[in-house]
Amino acid sequence: MPPTVGYRARAFQLIGVLAASLALGGCGSGGAASTTPPGSGGASTASGSGGQAVVSSSGGATGSGGAVVATGSGGSVVSSGGAGPDPAGSGGSGDTQGSGGATATAGQNGQGASPGTGGMAAAGGRSGGGGASGGATGAGGTNHTGVWKVMMLGDSVTGSTCYPQLLSKTLIAGGHTNFQFIGTVTNNNGCSGAPSVKTEGHGGYGATYLPMTSTRPKCTKQPQGCGSYAELMTWAAEKPDIVLMHYATNDVWDGEPTMLILQAWQAILAEFRKNNPNVIFFISKIIPLIPAPQNAIALNAAVTPAWAAANATPTSPVYIIDHWTGFDASTDTMDGVHPNPVGAMKMATASYNALVAAGYF
Repeated sequence: MPPTVGYRARAFQLIGVLAASLALGGCGSGGAASTTPPGSGGASTASGSGGQAVVSSSGGATGSGGAVVATGSGGSVVSSGGAGPDPAGSGGSGDTQGSGGATATAGQNGQGASPGTGGMAAAGGRSGGGGASGGATGAGGTNHTGVWKVMMLGDSVTGSTCYPQLLSKTLIAGGHTNFQFIGTVTNNNGCSGAPSVKTEGHGGYGATYLPMTSTRPKCTKQPQGCGSYAELMTWAAEKPDIVLMHYATNDVWDGEPTMLILQAWQAILAEFRKNNPNVIFFISKIIPLIPAPQNAIALNAAVTPAWAAANATPTSPVYIIDHWTGFDASTDTMDGVHPNPVGAMKMATASYNALVAAGYF
């Protein structure tokens, strides 16, 4: 074979080898691409030597897709995706830059873990039906065992009428017998055969005389007195589980301002909580009087569920019993102040409904 022909043949062979190499390797120098499929929330990588492409797709805890990065020879392409599928269904926008290289295809967005289910919100004190409204955030008495010690606290509206005895009788008639009324005063007023009960109802007493910081002038009522901090400490030391308090009649008669009465009530709450942090309070809107003092109306208007909630604790709730609404002082009292048997039964019914609705019996 002539030399010229031999050189040409070898040149064609070299060209063929080079073409085959270019066809197989693209812009790289050969090297097979390996691909790892994206896992659940994992990363996928595709690489070829000389033209490497890296694709990452990571799932976040709430299912957010990670950023996608791809590099190819001769230039780079960065594609940053926004968050993957989230609870609101919002996707981010991607931007692309670079030239000269092949754009790598991103793997699927990682599938994140399902979002956890939140716990149920804690329920506050329940609203008492039948003339009582809640406002408490606590759950006093939730872990109570044994007999409920109930104290009825107040003035002569509590201590000298059938109200406490008829409440006891109504509770028993309703199948609620796991209670005991406690106190140093015995209510035994005849009251349609209702059994006698113990209370802390003291005629002539005013709530505003009870706080340690009371600024009221020295009491001149004889022989019963007006109440004192020493007596409040004695009552609180009995450690009742439940206190039903109708306490402000003498205060409004004496013209004491609403703010001072509410502050006295707060002092009473605090003293009882010193002895029993779980004590449950039912505080009454006082019954109407004849003539009706304007500060009695103002006091009852201030006793709202919001007030009860503000004066509750996580373990010592406060409920309101509405003894004002539906009570007619002209027909439901003996003298414009003290309830007769009909009025006492109205009070007992409202208190019964509140206790049962709150779920403590």
